[in-house]
Amino acid sequence: MPRALLLIAHGSRRAEANADLVTLAELVQARQPDDVVEIAYLELAEPSIPAG
Repeated sequence: MPRALLLIAHGSRRAEANADLVTLAELVQARQPDDVVEIAYLELAEPSIPAG
């Protein structure tokens, strides 16, 4: 059964500062291809936690 994982970070107005979470999500997804991996940010970036 697939699992869902929501990775959350604080967030920044600078896109390059948010890139680490995207990279982490890609690594996790590659290791667990059957699972759903999404990202969200507490503030200052999208997607927000409710949208994640």
